[in-house]
Amino acid sequence: MTLHRRRFLQAAALTPLSAILPRMIGAGASADTSIGTPLISPTVIDVDALGGLSLSWFGPESMTTVATVEALVAGNWTAATEVASDHGHGPPDPTGRAHSPVIIVPGATSYRITPVADVPDLRLHRISGPTRQLTPQATTGPYTTVSPAPGLEIIERSNWTDRVRKDTIDCWLGASVFGLGCRADVGLRHGVIHHTVNTNNYSPDDVPRMLWLIQSYHMDTRGWDDIGYNFVIDRFGRIWHARQGSIYEPISGAHVSGLNTESMGVSVLGTFSRVDPGQAVIDSLIRLLGWKLSLFGVDPLGTSFVRSAGGDYAEPGEMVLLHNVSGHRDNQQTACPGNVLYGRIPEVRTGAAELVPVFGTLTPTYALDAVDVTGWTIDRFAPRSPTTVDIAVDGTPFASIVADTPRPGLDESYPTAGIAHGFDHTVPIDIDTTNIRVDTTAADGRSAKLMDLHLFAGFIDVEPNRFFAPGVYWMRWHSLTTGTQPGLFEPMDEVTRAVMATFLWRFMDSPTPGSPAPFDDVPSGVFYSEAVAWLAESGITTGTSATEFSPDSWVTRAQMATFLWRLCGRIEPSSPSPFADVPADSFYTKAVAWLAEIGVTTGITPDTFSPDGPVTRGELATFLHRLATTAAAWTITAAPTAVSV
Repeated sequence: MTLHRRRFLQAAALTPLSAILPRMIGAGASADTSIGTPLISPTVIDVDALGGLSLSWFGPESMTTVATVEALVAGNWTAATEVASDHGHGPPDPTGRAHSPVIIVPGATSYRITPVADVPDLRLHRISGPTRQLTPQATTGPYTTVSPAPGLEIIERSNWTDRVRKDTIDCWLGASVFGLGCRADVGLRHGVIHHTVNTNNYSPDDVPRMLWLIQSYHMDTRGWDDIGYNFVIDRFGRIWHARQGSIYEPISGAHVSGLNTESMGVSVLGTFSRVDPGQAVIDSLIRLLGWKLSLFGVDPLGTSFVRSAGGDYAEPGEMVLLHNVSGHRDNQQTACPGNVLYGRIPEVRTGAAELVPVFGTLTPTYALDAVDVTGWTIDRFAPRSPTTVDIAVDGTPFASIVADTPRPGLDESYPTAGIAHGFDHTVPIDIDTTNIRVDTTAADGRSAKLMDLHLFAGFIDVEPNRFFAPGVYWMRWHSLTTGTQPGLFEPMDEVTRAVMATFLWRFMDSPTPGSPAPFDDVPSGVFYSEAVAWLAESGITTGTSATEFSPDSWVTRAQMATFLWRLCGRIEPSSPSPFADVPADSFYTKAVAWLAEIGVTTGITPDTFSPDGPVTRGELATFLHRLATTAAAWTITAAPTAVSV
């Protein structure tokens, strides 16, 4: 398959503006690469039988061989294996280093690594085996399993790891924080098939340990939040739950750089460039993908436009057309999942499609007071018959509509169905709406979930249990924010001085300034003109110089503290700041001490304030909310309307 690229205007007819804008919330997992050991000449390292290794280097992430590796097993050296880049997963290394896959040979006691000449700064990373035995790890079982559908058995994650996913507070546009990770806002769009590029010569009992090593490589060497794949299938056809999170939810992975948000990643344990994975693996892929895609009404034989966060074939925000079941190489410049396994993907699509009787697609368009849901849905086994679309709001049925509106062009992809399968409905919401669910149902009761949208205060990217959620709700209640764009608050975005000035001005009931702003870089007529003018007039800001306000610069925590302190009348603190990184003679010393004294800030840690760190929108909401509900802050300055003490 050739990846079909579509630019913004070409996708606009299918996708709302909020879905194609290039702005992103951030990386779902940040890399923090371990240093490793320089590797210049052939080297032999001893390892315990549970360990492995990986390599990294500076240079392009091409598939060029950078080294060969041999393993000593039972006194004999294995044949040399060529090592190249583990390209196209995600997120990338922030230092620009390329990485190999994790190298695992069960039973190996030594590895011999021979570098290829002219590999810049080649480094070796040791990967330790499990620190404790996990029941029933390294045994023949029995493993604890779940069976979400007839004939489908998934081995639970607890059988191979006791490591907890790192807490994620930052998700790509299109996904929201869910538990410790990220969840696609409108559900699953596509599944991606991989191979792990490890030895195929492993026993059933080796698998839990191999999964542990892959997870350790992803988390410790690459710095990701967890193992990247949602599921792993071993060569015996057993399906293992990999990435932490409910198997029933559209949990975002870290397996296909730029396209992780709405995808499901399943990897086959081994290397299948020249070796067939076997029918047991293909059957498991069919059962797993058919079941998971059926939950969200995704046609395994179809294609979908998917928003990219970047990568080899698309720019951030660009819409790309993908097969709903694809190989990794369809989406990145990589050989994954190997030529032989890749050649069998059409068989997987066809088999999985038999398990998805009702399918369709839905695109939400957001506003603060409504969500418009537009899409189409088809019954595979009665393609000319219309289906019913049921919409529920906060668990209560809201509307039931027949999907029979013409959708021109639908018959090109589904000739036997025709075009009369569309629907479009507007769902009113208010500040307390928390969920919109859309299901499609065939005449005989077969159904699929097209959307299960979580909302908080009208936003899809704010989770109720996050520290900033009360502040965001309070800001919405007092009409201090409408978000950055419909449906998004973007709590992890950093705040500019212009935005900070505007929020403070609104917070103080938008007073009219007596004169224009005194700064050359604050023109009249921009959204922050009156705000900066009033702040300067009130002595709350003196600018970054006598003639500049620097509206586009990020607000630091020190500047934020100073703004708030001056806003409330420059109240003298009764004790010094409790933070070791706040000097006794800086412009923000008294401000931070006062904020800590009245409980508006608790610092990054008990003894760290991080004055030079940027302020995020979530932090700003939290600070303003705390300030508004702290009586001690308003002993000198007249409280604005939003204050509720």
